[in-house]
Amino acid sequence: MRRARDLIGLPVVELTGGEHVGEVRDVLFSSDGGVHSLLLAKGTMLSASKIVPKEKLHGVGQDAVTIEKQDAIEEFRDETGLVRSLIQGDVQMVGKEVLTQDGNYLGTVADVYLDQELYTIAGYEVSEGFLTDLKEGRKVLPAHPAIMVGQDTLLVPTDTELAEEL
Repeated sequence: MRRARDLIGLPVVELTGGEHVGEVRDVLFSSDGGVHSLLLAKGTMLSASKIVPKEKLHGVGQDAVTIEKQDAIEEFRDETGLVRSLIQGDVQMVGKEVLTQDGNYLGTVADVYLDQELYTIAGYEVSEGFLTDLKEGRKVLPAHPAIMVGQDTLLVPTDTELAEEL
């Protein structure tokens, strides 16, 4: 299990020449709950954002991300508008309120846990507020197909309880 925030700031190194070709700025998620790609550079009015799609990652270690060749880097175009980001995009995962379907507030998303291969979201780290986090630590919301990721909130089934760990 890895925290998505731990990927932010890692250098991206291509294996053919050992050259640093970028740095991870954000993690992008598809609407099905899997990792879509790693964002290397945010687009401007004159250029598109640069990403490394999940399929083109060679390795994701503790200290760097590796790709086979520099041509693994692509321009990002989200025609569907369904791609979500961890911290920087229009639809961010971090900071979303976690609400039960009957309207009870459970906290806010502080991070996203990924499985080792970065294929799917394994769970969400939930903050119940600064003082509670200090006293009790943050809680975990295990991933479940019934969780609906909306524009501003994660809607979870009414009987959902936060866990101490995954």
